[in-house]
Amino acid sequence: MARKIRNEGDSHYDFDLFVIGTGSGGVRAARLSANFGAKVGICELPFHPISSEVIVGVGGPCVIGGCVPEKILVYGAAFGGEGEMDARNYGWKVNEKVELNWKKLLQKKTDEIITLNGIYKCLLSNAGVKLSEGEGKVVGPNEVEVTQPDGTKLFYSAKHILIATGNRAHCPDIPGKELGITSDEALSLEELPKRAIVLGGGAARFLVCPVYS
Repeated sequence: MARKIRNEGDSHYDFDLFVIGTGSGGVRAARLSANFGAKVGICELPFHPISSEVIVGVGGPCVIGGCVPEKILVYGAAFGGEGEMDARNYGWKVNEKVELNWKKLLQKKTDEIITLNGIYKCLLSNAGVKLSEGEGKVVGPNEVEVTQPDGTKLFYSAKHILIATGNRAHCPDIPGKELGITSDEALSLEELPKRAIVLGGGAARFLVCPVYS
């Protein structure tokens, strides 16, 4: 049973808590707060299977553009899984000659991301959290501005504001950076590159290597 934490003096706010960002931390904070009786709002950039600075979707960078898609591709690229049928589902042609259908593997990754995005939305909805799609910005001590995809601006007041935006991949400011891509694009290339140079030894870069190889 939810424990009511609202006070009468808080009624002039739209929300007790407003969260900017729907990654694992933001969603968890929003759901727990709502379960304890708080009125909670949350916002996130529009959804797209390939995340960027202006699109990502409910679930955050890890679910949409990081941990989850990386591990799906690593699992699929390893060939075998739980057997021949599993391999076929991840894009492998298992006949006399074993071949990888890269586009089918990418579609498998996209389908999983879309499913998880929907699950995260349901979790928020079931907890009674109000979701707004758009870019969130703190514009006052207790005020948040959400710019929707069509440019419309929404303004909400909240007793507490939680910034849970996490981080995202970016190219460092070095000569030739326009020739490179980030891990976001690397996990969604339409054609599998025959050769590639990976700069950096973080988890995302490390997982790209076995996928390409």
